[in-house]
Amino acid sequence: MGANQLFMLASPQANLFQLLIEKLIADVPELRYIDQDVGQLENYEIRPAVAWPCCLIDIEEFKYSDQQNFLAQLAEGIISLRIGLVKYTDANNLTPLNIRENALQYYEVEHKVYKALHGYNPTGFSKLLRRASGTEKREDDIRVRVLKFAVSFTDDSAKKVKITVARPGGVLGTI
Repeated sequence: MGANQLFMLASPQANLFQLLIEKLIADVPELRYIDQDVGQLENYEIRPAVAWPCCLIDIEEFKYSDQQNFLAQLAEGIISLRIGLVKYTDANNLTPLNIRENALQYYEVEHKVYKALHGYNPTGFSKLLRRASGTEKREDDIRVRVLKFAVSFTDDSAKKVKITVARPGGVLGTI
């Protein structure tokens, strides 16, 4: 299987994560590193082990409500994307326009991520809808924009599968 070919797992969240990666690869080529958010931008000594700009995805808290006699559940939750860039230069009024433009690239990347994902309807899931965005306050030179998207899906994977066995067509007791 090639690096960018989809695979299917049993977990809806795993499949959603894979679909998000594929969508971002296709629509936001500026992103040089896409991964699960496991603290890469917090736990480092010299520099985080990512390429810039990066996008770290977290499938946050989901709430479940029972459907169809409790054999399926509606899952509703939030996907959080952290877009990280190293601050290259200042964006103040004294900075020349061409340099200020470079300093504001994280907004451009964020906007492309928004355009790629808002309304995106991955197979098996509802359309993704942006619900919040903001900037993390940090003490290092990394700029992080956070986008939050709502998504839902029906999980019926706990349903018991019935197996029917064909009965033989013969009649008993005849010769």
